[in-house]
Amino acid sequence: MLSLLLFGLRSLLVSATADEDDGDDGVVEDELPRNPFPDGKMPSAEELLKMLDSMGGLSDEDKEALRRDLLKKAQGGFVDDDLVADEQHIATSFFASQFFILVVMLAVITLIFVFFGYKLYSSLSERERKREEKRKNRQLKKKK
Repeated sequence: MLSLLLFGLRSLLVSATADEDDGDDGVVEDELPRNPFPDGKMPSAEELLKMLDSMGGLSDEDKEALRRDLLKKAQGGFVDDDLVADEQHIATSFFASQFFILVVMLAVITLIFVFFGYKLYSSLSERERKREEKRKNRQLKKKK
């Protein structure tokens, strides 16, 4: 459920930034084509695998990882499990840090109240003790 919320927020942010970019504010910009693929269509999985094989700067491990990801996404697995796990970890760590900050703030406030409560109690009890001593002294003076 949290991942759905994060995906929704991300899509909202992407659409908001796309709306801001679409506005024509009189500034002439270099217009790049929206579709970077030739002929306006996305290449198929086989074409992407051929392009991957033709890349010479990648190691065999990187090519294999890209090939696995490409085949997994071609089969309909458009959600990256690592990305979802990272987002969940970020969300839980953010929640944990916020919760920790809340607990620390509440503890500080509680300690402040306890400190002032103790000071108030000790001053009141000291005042009451002095009054009792004065009464005893007066009674002793009257008896003499």
